[in-house]
Amino acid sequence: MNIETLRKKRPNRLSRSGLLLAILITLLTVDTAREEETNEPVRGPGQYRILSEDRVIRFPFELFRGDIRFLGEINGREVRLLLDDGFMWDQLLFWGCPRVDSLGFVYDGEIMVGGGGNADKVPSMTASDITLKFPGVEFSGQSAVVTPYSSGMSRMWAGSEGQVSATFLKHFVVDINFDNMMITLIEPDRFEYKGKGVALPLSPIGQGPSSIPAKLTLADGRTVSVELMLDLGYSNQLKISPGLKNNITRPEKALPGSLGYGVQGETLGHNGRVPSVDIGGYTFSNVVAAFVSEDHPGDTYCEVMIGMGLLSRFNIVYDYPHQRIYLEPNHRFNDPFEYNMSGLSMRKGQGDYLDVRRVHPNSPASDAGLKEGDRVTHINGRMAIDYDIWELIPLFRQEGRTVDLTVIRGDKQIDVSIILRRLI
Repeated sequence: MNIETLRKKRPNRLSRSGLLLAILITLLTVDTAREEETNEPVRGPGQYRILSEDRVIRFPFELFRGDIRFLGEINGREVRLLLDDGFMWDQLLFWGCPRVDSLGFVYDGEIMVGGGGNADKVPSMTASDITLKFPGVEFSGQSAVVTPYSSGMSRMWAGSEGQVSATFLKHFVVDINFDNMMITLIEPDRFEYKGKGVALPLSPIGQGPSSIPAKLTLADGRTVSVELMLDLGYSNQLKISPGLKNNITRPEKALPGSLGYGVQGETLGHNGRVPSVDIGGYTFSNVVAAFVSEDHPGDTYCEVMIGMGLLSRFNIVYDYPHQRIYLEPNHRFNDPFEYNMSGLSMRKGQGDYLDVRRVHPNSPASDAGLKEGDRVTHINGRMAIDYDIWELIPLFRQEGRTVDLTVIRGDKQIDVSIILRRLI
C-alpha cells in the first residue's frame, strides 16, 4: 500500500511525514530491474518509552485471516492492529469506522492512499501527536492516516482497526515467534541473536520496502536468483510479476482467477506452482504462487513478493536497524502447499447467498454441473452467507472430501455434491 500527498493544511504538523509521503510517490515509478540500495540510517517515527522495569517488551499475537494481529491502546481505548512491512511507512494506518472515531483523533490534513488494483486512489485524512501503548512500551509523537468510511476498507480488513509498520520495525529488533505466538521488541544495541537459524541481508527497494535473496527453480527448468520483497500484509506464499528481470512465465498448468483485493480493487492473474524455492538454504517444494496478469493496470513494485504463506513457516527476527533478518523453521515448515480444489470461485452476493463468479473447466465444480451465475445458499447444510472466507479456504483444500451445496439457478433449487481433487 502506498501513501501519496494530496495537500497539507497544517505544514508545521506534517513536514516530516509529508517528506516520507513524497518519497513513497517515487516508488510508483521504480523500475524493478534497476533497484538501488541505500545506506541511509534507519530512523523510527516519533519517540518511544519503555515501561517495564526489566526492559523486556513482549506481548501475544494471533493469526487472523492470514495476518498478524495484536492489541494496543490509544487514549484509553483498545485497538486491534495488524503488522505490515510492505512499504514501511512511518504513519499508522486506520480504517474509517465507528471504533476508529472513538479513538479521538484530531484531523489536520488530507492525503491519497493507493495500492494494488486499478481503481482510483482514496482521499484520506491525517492526524498527528498520537500516543500508542503496548504492554511494556509507549510510542508517542506518531502520525496516522485514516481512510474514509466510503472506501470500504473497514469491511475489507474486518476484525482490525488498522496497521502498524515502522513504529515497531524501525525502532526495535522485532522477534516474531509462531511457535509460542509472541512478539518481542528488543532495543538494537541490546540485541544478540542466539538462535539456530540463518541470517540474510535486508536490501532496500527504493526507499520503501525491503527484500531478501532467494533462488527459484521454475517450471521451464531454469534456476534463477531473485530478490523477494517482504510483505507481512500479503497472506499467500509468492506473488510473481512475469516478464521482468528474469523473464519468469507462468506454468502451463495454472488456473486463471482473482489474486485478491487491495486498496485499489481486484488483481487478476493465475495461480500455479513453482517447483522449488530456496531461502537461505531452506528449500520448499511445489510452492503455490500467484502470477499477476501481464496486462494488469496497477503498479508493479517487484518481480517476486513473499507473503505470510511462506514467512509464517519461520520464526523471524526482523533487524531493520542493522538491515538483517534471521529465519528459523518452526512447526509449520513442512506443511504442504495446497490450493482450492473445487474449481469454484465465489463472492458474497446482494442477498443471503454466495455468487458463483467462475467455474474452471475440467474441475470438480464443472463435473457437478455448476455454472457461473448460480447462487449458493448452503454449504454442507449451513447457510453459505454465514461462512467467513477464511473458513472456506481450508474447506476446499482437502483432497477427496465431498462438499454438498444447495444452489439457486433461476427459480429452481438444486442440490449438488462436489468431490475435491488437486487442480494445480
